Amino acid sequence: MSQEKPTVDRRSEIIEIATGLFLQTGFAGTPISAVASACGITKATLYHHFTGKDQLFAACVTHGYGTALEEVQKIARSDTDPEPKLRHVIDVLYDVTVTSSVGKMSPLIAEVSHAFPGVAQSFHQDYISPQEKLIQSIVDEGVEQGVFKPQDPRLLMHILMGPIVTLSLSRQMFGALEDLDSHFPIEDLKTGHAEMLIQSLKRGGT
Repeated sequence: MSQEKPTVDRRSEIIEIATGLFLQTGFAGTPISAVASACGITKATLYHHFTGKDQLFAACVTHGYGTALEEVQKIARSDTDPEPKLRHVIDVLYDVTVTSSVGKMSPLIAEVSHAFPGVAQSFHQDYISPQEKLIQSIVDEGVEQGVFKPQDPRLLMHILMGPIVTLSLSRQMFGALEDLDSHFPIEDLKTGHAEMLIQSLKRGGT
């Protein structure tokens, strides 16, 4: 007889399967029973891990962002200079927001947040806010070293995250286009975005 997987493994497995279903059929079109069936478990077992579909969705959203936040923490605490730190952070943000399965849920996050404000609140409190503070600490470090100019924190985050979120939403909105990558080339746009942001931050930059 096979042994039951550890709780943490089973929870991660449920999150991965549920993420795929949410991406395929949307939040409203994915009943909790469908998730349980796809996972090969009963609804009662699923409710043992998650109290409801909104909590399950929140877990799907934050699953990948948790790993990204840990990576940003490592970058911010490293001995690397501020500019390469910021470039590395931009790579991480593009990966999680644009190319990961979690990032592809951006349109759903906007939809579900209206019906379940707690999802948005917890997501911002637990992931977005700490991430912004870490990024600001990198910029502040650059300011202290005379590399970057002082920035308005809200404007900085808008300039940093705006293009990333827009690219993520655009690739989902126009995902059926055969020439999607020619319209929204991730690597080219990421490189250009990073260069423009860094140059705007640098002292003496335009």
